[in-house]
This record gives sequence, C-alpha cells and structure tokens, in this order.
Amino acid sequence: MKIFDDMAAYVKDVTGLIWNYIHHRDLYPDNAQLAVQPELMASVIDDPALCRHCDFYELGTLISKDDHGRLVPNTSAIQNMANRYYEVG
Repeated sequence: MKIFDDMAAYVKDVTGLIWNYIHHRDLYPDNAQLAVQPELMASVIDDPALCRHCDFYELGTLISKDDHGRLVPNTSAIQNMANRYYEVG
C-alpha cells in the first residue's frame, strides 16, 4: 500500500528539506533527525522528542559530499528511504 501519493514528489520534498538543513543547520536542534509521519504523509527535520508515531532517519545518512567536498543531499539514500513507503514491484 502506498502511503504517499506520488513517490517522485515525496523524494523531491525530502531532498528540499535536506537542502534547507544543509544551508541553515544553525536553525535546527543539535539532535535533529528526519521524522516521517506516514499517517499524515508528512516529513520534517526536528528533535525526535517532538514527533510522535514517526519513523526517524539520521541526517548523516541522507547527506553526502560532492566532488568538491560540499555537502549535498544523498539522492540514493533518500530514494532508498522513500522506497520503504511504497510497494515494491
């Protein structure tokens, strides 16, 4: 069963959240994680204690470095995470 209506849109949304985190890390709590609340079809980056009934993902696993050493969203990891919310095949 699909939890999110459009997987491509969800991946794009999470990628945008990761970009925002990369550019504004000082605005997030030190222990911030990606919180996915499947029932609401919503994702946020925040303190895990502030989200009930969420699946949590360490941000370090969703961020990598490009060839110039700059932080960028890890599109493969984001895609793999999103696959958990969709039927395979």
